[in-house]
Amino acid sequence: MYDNILPLVVGLVKKIIERAENGELKELDVMSSNVKEDLTSTSIEIVKELIQAANNRLREDKEARKELGLVIKEKDRPRELYTDLGMISFTRDYYYDKQNKTHVAVLDEMLGIEKRERVGGAVKAELISLAADFSYAKSTDILTSGAVSRQTIHDQLLKVSVPETKPPERKETVKELHVYADEDHAHLQKPSKEKGKKSKIIPLVTLTEGTRQESRNRNRTINPVHFVDEEFDTKRLWKAVEGYIDKAYDVSALDAIYVHGDGGQWIRNGLEIFPQTKHIMDGYHFERDLRTIAKIFPRRNVTIAIRNTLVNDDRKKADAFIQELLSEQLTEKDIDKVGQFAGYLFCSWEQIRRRVKGGIPGSCTEAQVSHVLSERFSRDPLGWSETVLGKLTGVRVYIRNGGEITKNDLKAETKEQERYSEYAERYIQEGIKGAIDFSMFENELPIFDTDSGTQHAIRNLLQ
Repeated sequence: MYDNILPLVVGLVKKIIERAENGELKELDVMSSNVKEDLTSTSIEIVKELIQAANNRLREDKEARKELGLVIKEKDRPRELYTDLGMISFTRDYYYDKQNKTHVAVLDEMLGIEKRERVGGAVKAELISLAADFSYAKSTDILTSGAVSRQTIHDQLLKVSVPETKPPERKETVKELHVYADEDHAHLQKPSKEKGKKSKIIPLVTLTEGTRQESRNRNRTINPVHFVDEEFDTKRLWKAVEGYIDKAYDVSALDAIYVHGDGGQWIRNGLEIFPQTKHIMDGYHFERDLRTIAKIFPRRNVTIAIRNTLVNDDRKKADAFIQELLSEQLTEKDIDKVGQFAGYLFCSWEQIRRRVKGGIPGSCTEAQVSHVLSERFSRDPLGWSETVLGKLTGVRVYIRNGGEITKNDLKAETKEQERYSEYAERYIQEGIKGAIDFSMFENELPIFDTDSGTQHAIRNLLQ
């Protein structure tokens, strides 16, 4: 049945030997390219022979076809499929299924080829993976030399069901976890007549076990795992992180979970179910804002003064110092800047103190967003649809976490495996049964004068 395959293999070997004897070995890169073409073309012929053999075997097995109720309606109907080897053209028989009263290409189903499919699942999965790093046009050029259209990549991307990153087989035992939360801003597509820019916030959470020093000026995060939500839902995003933490780590052994961020409300809401959670102001944002205020008062030691009040946990002194700054001759713009900084300082006092006091690994929220998201989604002047943006960010993050998109991910999503967010929701519900919530008594009351000039300035800005 496979008699035609051996001559193909023998012919390939002879052709390669002839190339070497004809002097191609002197130009190794040329010979390598030619041998690759020979291997590919021969592989295609072998696959076609295997398909033809399977089709003939089914055609000749009349007893089996009779039991299945299959009647041949058309022999050798042509079909094409683009695969990793390139385009494969073959023929197969077309049947009438008497049991289901429908026409079917049985061999297509045996080979896992879907109806009207022109590009193989493995190729589509690889194109989607490439699109996480490159444009559609470059992705198809890299893999198929442009044989597959950009629209095909777009259409298949909308079908993909992105898996979740698998946790370790055994729960890890660590004392600290560090979570970096920030967002990227990507431009969205708009109708041609609509003016102005429209952007979408993409929240990103990166879970790590801290950092280690790689060189004098370079640190690397330990076992980072990134999270995004396909619909940009921050509540569901945090639930996914919570579910992963509980599956990947022995939570009872954790002394602290440090959440690094810029003080945004969605970040403040993160990981509330864990009592070990401590929020820390991202160093980049605090230092940037502090420098902005210091430039307004070049003759005042603003940086040192603010840092001292934070280290000594002296809100009253910080409030008095800011009132002194506001009493100087300032423009309306500078008054607004100082008022905004005061609101930022007092609303995030504890988070900033934890950063200034030191002893905690530095933050890298901006670097994570730049590396994971910005390189693909916001640096170039691209316009995205929300649906594609959600799918592609999920694909990119999954691959960054060590995952691989396969053709099975292009099929309809199954409910066999519980999602992390669903697990976290169940975990919370089971954990609070019979519990009494004392969290209302745990909030630390602010200690500063509500009638001070600073507070009046803040309230005026909020009106």
